[in-house]
Amino acid sequence: MPLPGRFLRARWRQKAPRPSLKKRRRARLRNSGGVAARLRRAFFRAGPGRGRHLLGMRHKASRLEIKIRNRANTPSIVAAAAYCAGGRYRCDRTGQVKNYSRRRDVVSVESIKMPHDPERIWNLASAAEKHPRARLAREILVSLPHELPLETQRVLVRGFCLWLHDRYGISSMAAIHHPLAHGVDNEVVADMIPQVEGRKKTAKPRKDERGNALNHHVHILCPTRSWDEETQSFGEKIRDLDDVKTGPGCVRQIREEWQRRVNRHLEKVGVGPRVDLRSYEAAAAAGDAPEGLTPQPKLGPRNAARGRRREQETGRDDSFLGQARAKTRAANEKLWQSWLILRDAEREKARLETSQRIAAETEAARRAEAAKAEAKIDTAETAAARAAAIEAAPHLDALDPQQAAIAWAEGKVKAEIDPDSDRILDPETETAATPETGQPPKFVMSKREKKRARPPRQRQRVRGGG
Repeated sequence: MPLPGRFLRARWRQKAPRPSLKKRRRARLRNSGGVAARLRRAFFRAGPGRGRHLLGMRHKASRLEIKIRNRANTPSIVAAAAYCAGGRYRCDRTGQVKNYSRRRDVVSVESIKMPHDPERIWNLASAAEKHPRARLAREILVSLPHELPLETQRVLVRGFCLWLHDRYGISSMAAIHHPLAHGVDNEVVADMIPQVEGRKKTAKPRKDERGNALNHHVHILCPTRSWDEETQSFGEKIRDLDDVKTGPGCVRQIREEWQRRVNRHLEKVGVGPRVDLRSYEAAAAAGDAPEGLTPQPKLGPRNAARGRRREQETGRDDSFLGQARAKTRAANEKLWQSWLILRDAEREKARLETSQRIAAETEAARRAEAAKAEAKIDTAETAAARAAAIEAAPHLDALDPQQAAIAWAEGKVKAEIDPDSDRILDPETETAATPETGQPPKFVMSKREKKRARPPRQRQRVRGGG
């Protein structure tokens, strides 16, 4: 008897037996390129501040990414340099010419601690590496705050590159990019060209969605070898960043140095948010961020352009990734708001506790000094010593007015009159406030004031009154 169709379908749907744990680990390592490759990606490519956005707390330019340029992902380092610098360079190794001279976003190109001849320098860097899988360079991609002017950005990047050379001996080429910096007028002119039928090639329309005008960044391309000024060639390899043990520490120092430098410039121009390159977990552990923040993954150029296009068409980014990012951003904003309220309450509580503790310590010290003064007054043998102790008492608590009044009422204290102060005051020339004889009283009216003063009102007599 043949089986029904559902049993046959169920039979074909049976899954293959799951491989053992050892085989799964081997396959995972094989697909990821080995343990060393995983460590390199974790330490150098996936930075803690990559693609993350803190609303109102972190600056949007909190990004520093270090990429490894080798022969696998970069067939020609000369082409990569031409892309960063926006130039036309020929690669001697491949014989190809890469022309990026029409790029509109390159605003500054500098070479630090090596000659400013990018085509020759990077051809020498490519020729110095013989291994087929050699590392050609490192690219440090850093976001720049758009609040800083271009000259300040140049000074900031130049100082950072000089610090890299002084600390690790790394020469570099820094190219600052400002989207929409040039070429906008050319696009306006292109839009004015009439679209005539039969044209072989129609004019390209404007693409305002091609980038964010505030996305200022710098490409710092660093060779993996030190530059020798005497021989005008590359020397030994720089191994500090390649080592598995010292590499993460060097990357951490680089990130901290950039964060310190850019925050100092932001403080000078009066910008509130600060660049923070730490991860959410590290910031939460240090008490500078709430726990449970969700990082947002990097969209990429195509997805970002799609989101900007949808925002221009419909007024909001209604794409799938745009909606997901909006939900994540809203959840993070709620966490930030609640955390700020709790932090303010904790700070106010700590301030009150500190003030109460300081007041209690001050009162205890005052009481201790008063007790010492009272003991010194009680143990005084003579009247002069007692008077000196009373005069040197730092607090009024050394003299208990209640006890003094009780002793005077009981007749235990004799009222002694000081002959120097026992004299008759002249009411015309001195007062109790001015005991020196011959001085005018404090409140004396001049003749002019006496004339202006209203005379005392006299009682009117009523005619016929008693």
